[in-house]
Amino acid sequence: MKVFKDINTYFLNSTEFANDYSNSFYIRRIAKHMAFVEPDKKFWGPHKRDFFEIAILQRSTINIQIGNQTLKEMKNSLAIVSPFQIINYSEVPPNDDYGYIIYFNASIFTSLSQSYGLQNEFPFFKIHTMPLYQLSENDFKGILSIAQELYQESRSTELHNLEIVRSLLMILLYKVKRSTQNNKGMVTTNRFDTMMSKFEQLILSGNNHFLSVNEYASQMNISPIYLTECVKKATGKSAQKIIIDYKMLYAKTLLHQMDKSVAEIAYALNFNEVANFNQFFKRNTGITATQFRNRTN
Repeated sequence: MKVFKDINTYFLNSTEFANDYSNSFYIRRIAKHMAFVEPDKKFWGPHKRDFFEIAILQRSTINIQIGNQTLKEMKNSLAIVSPFQIINYSEVPPNDDYGYIIYFNASIFTSLSQSYGLQNEFPFFKIHTMPLYQLSENDFKGILSIAQELYQESRSTELHNLEIVRSLLMILLYKVKRSTQNNKGMVTTNRFDTMMSKFEQLILSGNNHFLSVNEYASQMNISPIYLTECVKKATGKSAQKIIIDYKMLYAKTLLHQMDKSVAEIAYALNFNEVANFNQFFKRNTGITATQFRNRTN
């Protein structure tokens, strides 16, 4: 499946100029008077992107399928997409939509420059379910006003516009976190998606400490069998595989930190032996932790 990595040439951004922040940020506006440019057919089919997305939608009519969920007509809503989730756009042009869509890489930040760190701080960035939220009017207005300022600043030629964009984006993320705390306002299609989202929320809020399926089920006051059933029906994966996915994401983030040895990383992930960590890493990636580090640094 095609993975698009370049934010600035992604088809939705082709109609407007904005500052190029080393391909780490772009915000586009959706409004009735703005022309809808039909993209190349390669963008219509299911694909993935190597960057984050937050859609801040005052009105939305276009159907967008993300994973197993479809974003339909909504008001005062947020649709949040993490890297490598499958996305599929409807071929129906927007009708009377209004809002903003923000695309960014973790690299725009200095303190949260890796995807896992960002997802750990902002647990609405789940990697297996699409968080879709219906906000109160007051919460939505606060987030929308920041998006409007981001849009203007990203097209500014004034001094320090990158620093201001970076700061505004961080404020927006914390506003979203406050408005969606404990999955408040989340829209789900069925009970399996609801349980899956709560499961991911628990994993991300665990302060980088990963538990067993039984322990997560106990925290959710459900049986491990029921948790496994919900996860399987929502994602096609086992609950254990979801935990492994997050553990691998955290391991890769630590491997980017050159001040930590592979042994220190293994112990941070609760492996008693470095050899066990290396086996775990190679089993899930096909290469050793050292090979991964050498490729990415």
